[in-house]
Amino acid sequence: MDLKSEIKERAVSTAIGFDLVGVSDIDEVERLGSMPERRLKPPSEVFPDAKSLLILGVAVRDEAMNLSVSGPSAGGIFEAGLYYNFYYEITETRAWRLLRWLSEKKGVRGVPTHSIHMKPAATLAGLGFIGHNTQVVTERYGPRVRFVGLLLDREIEPDEPFTRDLCGEQPLCREGSLCVRACPYRAIVPGPSKGVAFGEKVNIDRCVVSHVSDIEIDKKWERFIRRVSDRGFLECTLCNLACPYGAEQAV
Repeated sequence: MDLKSEIKERAVSTAIGFDLVGVSDIDEVERLGSMPERRLKPPSEVFPDAKSLLILGVAVRDEAMNLSVSGPSAGGIFEAGLYYNFYYEITETRAWRLLRWLSEKKGVRGVPTHSIHMKPAATLAGLGFIGHNTQVVTERYGPRVRFVGLLLDREIEPDEPFTRDLCGEQPLCREGSLCVRACPYRAIVPGPSKGVAFGEKVNIDRCVVSHVSDIEIDKKWERFIRRVSDRGFLECTLCNLACPYGAEQAV
């Protein structure tokens, strides 16, 4: 068994716990460059010795995985950006677990990361299609997947990119995407994401997620913010929950 096959087998084993794994084209991801406003970097800035890029996914089988916790400032006021996502911890911990095995058994060095352009990287790794709500839609789990990248200092041949239009193939979405209609404030612009400039497919001011850290939250946003504690909440995922793909996998 070659290294690529061994990695894939190990990644989805119970010892590691991923549901999806693919090898992205690191050169193509590098060409996407940086996006400071989104805190995204090319692979070379994250790990200069990187020669390959794994994209690893964990299926969201329960909404509890979307837990986030806001961080207060010194004055006790919530600040946007200062929050912790539970799924980052899950995916990154499992990536470190896989990297430890690679280091001990194969002598491979690497770095897990959420700082690269994850959505196009996942498509290049053959894992899914960027849907009408800008999320990566996988055939088995739909958009109910959280991804992490794993940069390695070993060359591994990339997988074939995902080319199918899952939204176009879905009969339930032919008269209008379910994800677009599910958004309570119509934040998602109807139609495919392909070819649409960044920031123009989703009106961020209308998206509930962008308002969870507002100092004074309007009641219309609060209605869809699922509070579990003073600073803990579940991110709004109505557009993901509406997707027919993978609905039977959700618990």
